[in-house]
Formats: sequence, structure tokens, C-alpha cells
Amino acid sequence: MSLTPQKTQQPPAPVEENPAYARRYFDESYDDGFDDLQSSADEKPELTDEELEEQSRVRVRLALGAGNLFAVISGTVVILVLLTLLLNMINFVVSDMSRSLTLFQTGF
Repeated sequence: MSLTPQKTQQPPAPVEENPAYARRYFDESYDDGFDDLQSSADEKPELTDEELEEQSRVRVRLALGAGNLFAVISGTVVILVLLTLLLNMINFVVSDMSRSLTLFQTGF
């Protein structure tokens, strides 16, 4: 590793001294190929009837898939809530039976 300072790039020469720079950045006839890409990105191609139908099918499939996902998640939540209620009911019945049997054994 050298500790000497590195040379920095010089800014481009003024337009009068650098005709290639002037031609590239200021000449209207110079084409770098990027103008066509930008203008074609703004314009949407016209779709055929089959392509529009396929897009519609894809959207419907996506909506149905999202609905299925929501149904699975909500079904899982409902099952967990019902399981919790069932376990609480079993716990209540077991504790109530033990209290009732204790009362019967003591003779009221």
C-alpha cells in the first residue's frame, strides 16, 4: 500500500476545447441509444384479446388465491378458539366434579 496521494480526475475541458464532449452532450444528432428505451417505456403496447383474457384469468386466480389464504388463516384462528373453549370446559367439569364429590363425601 502506498501512502502517496492519488491523482484525481480532471473535470472535462470546456466545450470550446473539447469538440467530442460538445458533440456528445450538446449535439441534437448524437444518439446514445437511451432515448428510445425511455420513450418506449412510457408507451404501453396494445394487447390482443387473448392477452387481455389471460390477464383477466390471472387476476381472478390471484383474487381466489388471496381469498383461500384468508379462509385458511381465519379457519385456523376459529379452530384455536374452539379448542381453547373445549379445554376450558373440560377443566371446569373436572374441577366441578372434584368439588361435588368432596361435598357428597362430607355429607352436606
